[in-house]
Amino acid sequence: MEDVRNIHPKRSQSAILENYKIIMNMPGPNFVEPGFANITPSRGNSVEGVLHEISDLELDRIIASEGTDYELIKVKVRFFNSEVIAKTLMYKTDINSDLPTSKRYQKILVRAARDNQLSPSYITELKNKKSVYYPFLSEFFAVRVYLWVKSRAR
Repeated sequence: MEDVRNIHPKRSQSAILENYKIIMNMPGPNFVEPGFANITPSRGNSVEGVLHEISDLELDRIIASEGTDYELIKVKVRFFNSEVIAKTLMYKTDINSDLPTSKRYQKILVRAARDNQLSPSYITELKNKKSVYYPFLSEFFAVRVYLWVKSRAR
């Protein structure tokens, strides 16, 4: 897990969130970063990811860095051969379709999926999300986004 927020999980393991799907329906701040990932209920679909065991203080730090537009929800996650109850954040929105995402953000998602050995079909799903790239502007905003997240995580 990234160190920007000063989060140090006790344990981390790939897991599957069933009856949800990944959707890029969190509007970004501008056309360079137009949309970000979220989850939404969707019977028969699943979201692959990593389940982290963290402290309540670390969870509070994550919530603070993400802002007030999220709802903390409890979900059942398939973890090895059993189900566990986990907490996650879901962005509150009425947007029900994918927005494009930045190529920068898409690369972060794909790299994390590969690093955590998520399924090839899930990685392909992430790669196939619509993305945008603007030379120079995309690199400039990448630095601004990093500094913004870091400042909120203190």
